[in-house]
Amino acid sequence: MRKIIGICIASVLLTFSLSVNAAKGVVVLYKPGCDYYIVETTMGYALLEWYGGNDPSEGDTLVGDYESYGMKDIYNISADSETKVWVEEFWLSKGSVLEKYYGKCN
Repeated sequence: MRKIIGICIASVLLTFSLSVNAAKGVVVLYKPGCDYYIVETTMGYALLEWYGGNDPSEGDTLVGDYESYGMKDIYNISADSETKVWVEEFWLSKGSVLEKYYGKCN
C-alpha cells in the first residue's frame, strides 16, 4: 500500500513540475522550405527552429518549455506527437519576430 501511495505522489510531483515550465501557444507562421516557425503565446511570440519529430503546421497548438533558450522537446497537441526545437527567441512583439523570421527564411 505504501509503495502505491509513493508512486502516486511521485507521479503527481512529476506532472506538476512539467506543467510549471510548460507554455501553450499556436503556430502562426511556418512556410515550406524554412525550418523556422513562429508560435504565438500569451507572453508574446517565440521563434523556433525545427530539429526533428513532428513537423508542425500553421494552426497547431504546442505545449512545452519554449519560453527559454536552447534545445527543447515540446508536444504538439493537434498532432498528438512530440517535436524537437531550438528556441531562438521568445517573448517578442509581432514586428520583432517577423523581422527575425524573414531574416532567417529569405
